[in-house]
Amino acid sequence: MANKVIINNNFNSKDYLTPIQNNLIGKLRNNGPTTRRDLVKILNSPRTTIYDNLLKLQKRKLIEKFTRNNGLRGRPLVFWTVKE
Repeated sequence: MANKVIINNNFNSKDYLTPIQNNLIGKLRNNGPTTRRDLVKILNSPRTTIYDNLLKLQKRKLIEKFTRNNGLRGRPLVFWTVKE
């Protein structure tokens, strides 16, 4: 009985989020468009962990990224936001 596998065909992959993904979406909703650098500071998590989870959420079409060029030389800032 303990090894019984329950198969639920109604499972939607968007229903399950890891705690870090939940935190990311919550912070993006509260703070609006945010850079990865700011998310690292807010959540006090490693940069790579934040980036990996942002990409996973983007693939699931829960968040999106956009760039904002401030008119200066160099790379434009990349912002992340919750997709409505």
